[in-house]
Amino acid sequence: MKRILFAILALPLLIACGGGDDDSNGANGGNGHGTPGNTNANTGFAKHATRIEVPALKDGELFIAHTTTVNGKENVTYSISHDPTRKHCRWTAFTFDPSNREIKWSRDNWDNTEWGGDPFQTNPEMPDSCVMTQSQINNNGFVRGHIVASYDRVYSKKANEQTFYYSNISPMYSKFNTGAWNDCEGIVQKLGRNKEFCDTLYIVKGGTIREGEYKSKGSCPTVPNHYFMALLCLKNNTYKSIGLLFKHENGNSRTQVCSIDNLESFTGIDFFCNVPDAVESVIEKTYSPGNWTGLKNYTDLKK
Repeated sequence: MKRILFAILALPLLIACGGGDDDSNGANGGNGHGTPGNTNANTGFAKHATRIEVPALKDGELFIAHTTTVNGKENVTYSISHDPTRKHCRWTAFTFDPSNREIKWSRDNWDNTEWGGDPFQTNPEMPDSCVMTQSQINNNGFVRGHIVASYDRVYSKKANEQTFYYSNISPMYSKFNTGAWNDCEGIVQKLGRNKEFCDTLYIVKGGTIREGEYKSKGSCPTVPNHYFMALLCLKNNTYKSIGLLFKHENGNSRTQVCSIDNLESFTGIDFFCNVPDAVESVIEKTYSPGNWTGLKNYTDLKK
């Protein structure tokens, strides 16, 4: 289903390259003026932009909420903020909750699809010129690394297909993709599907694409220096959060844990801006790896 794209319509680039429940974001795709009790919330017109997992939107980027139909109701597979000039997403955001945590698609029958065994595909809601191609990634020493993992979205075949859009793919070193990144993906998936751990797990993933935090290689325009995950757990009306940062290198990358505040400083992204300020200010300052099974042995970012 095609979603509303946000962009400053006065900018020709965004018209050329341009992505949101009954919620919204700033009139130009930014934060707007927030709402009472939440000064940094996304406000305005883009559907799905005020969901808890969606970070603060930024002018000059494309916002798309990819959706599927589950039991006759619209379900957000994941949301994405994409930078068309760097041909790379700024972040992706999604949840594990009762509507999408079950495993219902085996991922083993792509031969019968229109892609003939290779499910990677261009994003039908975004011009091809806005994203990297397979050759730009593979011919410059990288593999096609998922931001939203394929196994994050297996509650339906359609949802899984949407993770193979090239807008959700990043040029990763092979050992990084199958090593530290894959290890933490598995941990997050187990946590998100554990009903005893969370009612809802809100997740933001991405690679750093701010100036000075990425490089180019050959025809590949944007290779993040780091990747990150921001996690917010809701259980029995209580929140807890943690950030993860990964150095992108072709070897044994070290995974570091930190507060969401620290991760925001590193990435320049305002995570969980749609949580009321009084709650956000508390949950983003503190973190305890021991409360997150599988993360307690990682190095603290401050060390």
